[in-house]
Amino acid sequence: MMAISQENNQALKNPWVLGFLAFLCTFVTVNIIFIYLAFSSPPNLVVDNYYERGKKYAQQELQMEQEKQLGWNGVIMAPPKSRVNQRQPYEVFIHGKNSAAVQLDSVTFFAYRPSDMREDFSVEMNPMSLGRYAVDIEFGLPGNWDIIVEAKRGDDEFLITRRIFIDP
Repeated sequence: MMAISQENNQALKNPWVLGFLAFLCTFVTVNIIFIYLAFSSPPNLVVDNYYERGKKYAQQELQMEQEKQLGWNGVIMAPPKSRVNQRQPYEVFIHGKNSAAVQLDSVTFFAYRPSDMREDFSVEMNPMSLGRYAVDIEFGLPGNWDIIVEAKRGDDEFLITRRIFIDP
């Protein structure tokens, strides 16, 4: 008969017990490493200028509400295929309530490259007719570009956005 006692070392020779102890030690060690890494390198979720960004967000919400009250609509007409270093026309149509054309003070075309802000640029658009504006643009780099057209009349401001892809 087998005697069970504290001095019996047979349990430590069992591969299942050794495997469980090895798993437990590995689990605890990995968790200690993860906890150390979490505290040694804090997440970059907090920005330095959080107050200014919060104010800017509140202003953008107010601006969106003002745009709705204006009742303006617009569309950006971009060429179906755009290539690098190829000058092409970009047009925008802006109309007010009941599709009435809107007389604007200025219309500006902004092009933002999400991966490289040094390539961003802006151009004043030329009036073609009432509510219709155009400009010839040449993009210097291929890839995605965000287009924002800003239309102003006095203190009223209206934004139209679109993302385009420029082929190499």
